[in-house]
Amino acid sequence: MAIALNQMTKLVFSRTMKDVTWRNSRLLRELDPRAIEAMKRQPGKDMIIFGSGSIVSQLTQQGLIDEYQFAVCPIFLGSGQPLLSGLSKRLRLDLVEDRALPSGDVMLRYGRPT
Repeated sequence: MAIALNQMTKLVFSRTMKDVTWRNSRLLRELDPRAIEAMKRQPGKDMIIFGSGSIVSQLTQQGLIDEYQFAVCPIFLGSGQPLLSGLSKRLRLDLVEDRALPSGDVMLRYGRPT
């Protein structure tokens, strides 16, 4: 996994970082929907977002996410944050795949209705 991550192009969204040192990384101060649309039109592999509910929320509001994947881990923590916030309208998704993993977790894939 580490080898694949090092080879991937990475976009890092931050208003506070001065620079990024991870190989194949670019630092972006803000999300530009037109730039993301242009990236999606380019040939190549799918884009993946790791660990940023605020970026996912912004991309969702712009209609730029084609598929959502959730790993459901059966652990009760008592409190937490919503997955997405600040959405101005309801988003309907269709279940594409559900898969039980050996760990007891469940992987859920959802796509926008066609």
